[in-house]
Amino acid sequence: MNRKMIFRILGNIIMFEGAIMLLPFLVSLIYKEHTAIYFIITAAVAIAIGYILANLKTENRHIYAKEGFIIVALSWVVVSLVGALPFYISGEIPNYIDAFFETVSGFTTTGSTILNDIEALSRGMLFWRCFTHWIGGMGVLVFVLALIPKSEGQDMFLMKAEVPGPIVGKLVSKVHMTARILYGIYAFLTVIEIIFLLFGGMPLFDSIVHAFSTAGTGGYAIKNSSIAFYNSYYIDMVVTVFMLLFGINFNLYYLLLLKDFKQIFKSEELRWYILIIAVFTGIITVNT
Repeated sequence: MNRKMIFRILGNIIMFEGAIMLLPFLVSLIYKEHTAIYFIITAAVAIAIGYILANLKTENRHIYAKEGFIIVALSWVVVSLVGALPFYISGEIPNYIDAFFETVSGFTTTGSTILNDIEALSRGMLFWRCFTHWIGGMGVLVFVLALIPKSEGQDMFLMKAEVPGPIVGKLVSKVHMTARILYGIYAFLTVIEIIFLLFGGMPLFDSIVHAFSTAGTGGYAIKNSSIAFYNSYYIDMVVTVFMLLFGINFNLYYLLLLKDFKQIFKSEELRWYILIIAVFTGIITVNT
């Protein structure tokens, strides 16, 4: 097993997590919150540790299926351990285990929460909490692969270990380009949802964080009553439609861009997805 390459890749992941914490840091600055300092401290520590690990010297830079699965498993644990720090050191979630649970729920897009009063969190923490949904929605390693071009030619083992589903394939010749295409589509849909929510009268900050949560299909909100707070059928429908759209295999969106409608209609996964939603929506509607 190539342990040094495992640590090198985990180091890159930790560095990127530190880098993306600059976004909630900026949000905290915009809203003049004291929590900004906790994001910059965590980011600095994460980048420093990640840099050390990412620069371990090794002659063998190849990874295979075994390393791929280990990297994926460890990456989810590591990003959650680091991601929980701003909640904990700021005191907004005073128990580290609770902060870790909230972060794991975010990155895995589970959506469970230990918080009784979500609105008590600062804007920066609310942004970070929902942003973990957005990152986790496509997968932490897919996000990293989209931003870090690899030269070892072993990226497919990471992609196969990370992405759920019966078949994982490359859309183009390079895996990191595949990841960029997928995240490009993912980001585009997110922006479109933000625009639709703005048209419904939702404030900009609220629109952004709710779009993050919808994209991850996890359901984190910034109000104790969730979407019901806005009392808007329009907003309910926008979130519902985009939740369904984000649940579709993103390879199919790429085929849509290529106008390969034949392959899309042949997708058994898509047909079952639509059928299951239609049937159970009907059952729940009748029951209600």
